Amino acid sequence: MTMKTSFYFVIWMLIYPILGLFNNSFIDNNAFIVALAIVWVLSWLLNRIMPGTLTYERAAQIAPILEDVYTGNVTSFKKRLVRESNIETIMAIYFVITTVVIALAIFKTGVNDWIALIVFGFFTFGALSYSLSLLRANSKLKSNPTPEQCMEIAIDTYELDYASYCDARKGVSYQDMIPPKPKYFKVFKIFSFIIAAIALLPGLLNIIFSVLVMLSQASIETGAVAGMYFLYGSLAVYFGVKDFISCINTKSGKTSDIKGQTA
Repeated sequence: MTMKTSFYFVIWMLIYPILGLFNNSFIDNNAFIVALAIVWVLSWLLNRIMPGTLTYERAAQIAPILEDVYTGNVTSFKKRLVRESNIETIMAIYFVITTVVIALAIFKTGVNDWIALIVFGFFTFGALSYSLSLLRANSKLKSNPTPEQCMEIAIDTYELDYASYCDARKGVSYQDMIPPKPKYFKVFKIFSFIIAAIALLPGLLNIIFSVLVMLSQASIETGAVAGMYFLYGSLAVYFGVKDFISCINTKSGKTSDIKGQTA
């Protein structure tokens, strides 16, 4: 269970400038490790502080997937799968480029950033593995667009417990499958709304900066860095908009397009 994705984009955008304010040699020499530790601690604290809220968010995310399988809504399931396949592929490309940039910095300039390279190597492997699994699932669904195939993907690719959902769904409405909103959920939504809006501006700035660098006909290494910023900015904008819309929909009571269906 985690915060909305835009939260992590904003944290990573802000954390390095904040660390620079300390003017500490240890922090400067180990900025990536310190930043990673801070992000991990923040994530851990948020999970400890509001487990109910994050559980609700998780349920609201996976319930539409399982509901599509339950109702045999192949079109909706496929649309979501294609969207996720595309964004995860872009995410994987970003991690590949970032890992290459870090490797170039180490081998060409002698920057001692092996830990960052190893960590991003793991991130890259995970992102590639997940994007490939989604692409394979998308290919299977294209060749066999059936509710049975959707169920297989939900179980094998998304790793969801459809059997339990199916048993619980019998005789109750879709709304009943979503847990009640936690006590301080409105505070969480306002916070998420602000974070999503914040993610848009730095994301757009990253895109503009990277395009300007690319147009300047710089070196291959500089172009790779610009590509990294472009992809990061694009992802930040995407998740900012996505989470922004999610906040609006939740505020208006729309947890899913299929909400309101009954058994």
